[in-house]
Amino acid sequence: MSSMPLYLHFIFSFLSTIGFAIFLSAPKRSLYVSGLIGAIGWVLYVYLFKATNNPILSNFVPATIIGIASEVCARKLKQPAIVFVIPGIIPLVPGLGMYNTMLYLVQENYELAASTGATALLVGGAISLGVLLVTSFVKTINTVKLNKATFGFNHVITKKDSNYENNIMTEDSDLDIDLAIDKDKNVQEDEKKDLE
Repeated sequence: MSSMPLYLHFIFSFLSTIGFAIFLSAPKRSLYVSGLIGAIGWVLYVYLFKATNNPILSNFVPATIIGIASEVCARKLKQPAIVFVIPGIIPLVPGLGMYNTMLYLVQENYELAASTGATALLVGGAISLGVLLVTSFVKTINTVKLNKATFGFNHVITKKDSNYENNIMTEDSDLDIDLAIDKDKNVQEDEKKDLE
C-alpha cells in the first residue's frame, strides 16, 4: 500500500468509479453518488488494510458498507441498487492479485501463484459475501413488509391465496360468471316462451 494521503485515495477512487459507471451506462443522475460510494469504500479499505493487514476483512467490511449505501441510495434516487453496487465495488476488485497469479504461472513459480491466486479468490469471495448479505437482508425485509401489507401479520400464503393454479380467476369470479350465464339462459328461454 502506498503512502499516498487518504484524500488523494478518495479523489482518484471517486474519479475511477465515475469512469466505470459511465462505461457501464449508468444513468447520469447516479454518477456522482456511485463515485461517492466507491470512494468511501476504497478509503475504508485502505484504512482497514493499514490497520489490520488482513486483505479479506479489509474487503468484506467496505463491500458491506457499499451494499448498504447502494440500497439506501437506490431508494432515494429511485434506481436499481445494482447501478450503485457494481461501480462501487470496482476499486475493491483484486485485479493485481489475479495479474500476479498469471505472471507467477507463466514464470513457473507455482507456489507463489497458488498463494496469490488463493488470496485473490478469497478477497473476491469476501466482496461478494459482503454485498450478498446486505442484498439478501433487504430483500427479506421487503418480502416481510409486502406480506404484512397484503395478508396481515401471521397469515400463511396458500395456493388458494396466491391463485397459483389458474392465475386468471378466483372462485368468487367463477361463481359470478356462472350466475351471469344462468341469467342469460333464463332470459333467452323467457323470450322463446313469449314468442310461442
